[in-house]
Amino acid sequence: MANRVCIHGLPDVDARLFPGFNIVGSTVVQCDLLTALGTVEPDAVLLDLDEPNSVATILKIMEVKPQVGIVGVTADLDVQRLIAAQRAGCAQVSTRPLDPDDLVAALYRSLGRGGATPIVSRTFAVLGSIGGAGTTTIAAHLAVEIAQLMKETTALFDLDFECGGIADAFDLDPQFTIADLVSAGVVDTPLLEKASTVLPVGVHIFARPRTIREAHAADASAVRNILQTAHRSFPYVVLDLPRQFSPITGVAIEQCSKLVLVLQLTVPSVRNARHMIQTLMAESVPGDRIELVVNRYRKDANSCTIETVEHELQRPILAVVPSDYKAVHVSLDTGKPLVGANPVRAAIRELAARLTGHKKVPKRSAWLSTLGFGR
Repeated sequence: MANRVCIHGLPDVDARLFPGFNIVGSTVVQCDLLTALGTVEPDAVLLDLDEPNSVATILKIMEVKPQVGIVGVTADLDVQRLIAAQRAGCAQVSTRPLDPDDLVAALYRSLGRGGATPIVSRTFAVLGSIGGAGTTTIAAHLAVEIAQLMKETTALFDLDFECGGIADAFDLDPQFTIADLVSAGVVDTPLLEKASTVLPVGVHIFARPRTIREAHAADASAVRNILQTAHRSFPYVVLDLPRQFSPITGVAIEQCSKLVLVLQLTVPSVRNARHMIQTLMAESVPGDRIELVVNRYRKDANSCTIETVEHELQRPILAVVPSDYKAVHVSLDTGKPLVGANPVRAAIRELAARLTGHKKVPKRSAWLSTLGFGR
């Protein structure tokens, strides 16, 4: 099946320059392009970089369809504009006068894997509503369960650059970190794979920077480029986020398919969750992109109930992860994921199935009934 291309702002470009590609749309104004992204589902967009609003258009494309490949066409090679376009998400550039071979090669490279049909990636960002909510445990085990359940390679990024614990959760001393990707500038799939530490289950770990200085050197545009390459390289991506709204957190939320908000059944946690949901929706994050997960659930141990939280936040709880303090802390201290019939693992596996749409979603009552809670 031919890859699908939408052309924007280039009415003079001859469709015959695209052997192996199917031209599915040609637009002039930004609103028509954004509509086309949702209706004709292009794999790549070819646009005019010399148009004054081209960088803003690229940013909008990334918001609507972050996995699409973008190729810019330019005649003047304005270095500052090229840098801005690349940081916004433009994967490749072709210069005028257009050379058919160069243009086709740029389109293939923008798709990530040497001309193969691009991976349709799904990204799940995990964010805590309160300190100590257990986001790292959930993110780490979610990546493992997705890889095992879907039998696909999965990327796990530690975006808590100052205090993240993903590498420690697997007892890793990685050779490379996200700081190395930031310093590399242009990131492609081979470099992304080289910078990861791979677990036997097929999870590629991207560890936080080693030092605070390196952490502060990473800006949002660099992280956006890394995540966009990850979209084109891995079927599934999991992001462990810091509990703060920063430009880097904003980029991660902008790129994700689902934002998993982790809370506990305490009044401060629920209040923070409500505040965060309101803030996210005010920033145009669609409400249906936000999913709630209750962590460390213990029957009769909290004044809040599942039903109360669902009523208070006006949305259902996607998954409930029970409390198993000893097993989880042994897992963190030894760097070994939970195994066997552990109820925490079972709950996170159910979460993985629900997020991925896996046809065999485990029955919640099978393990929650032992806690006196079944729905």
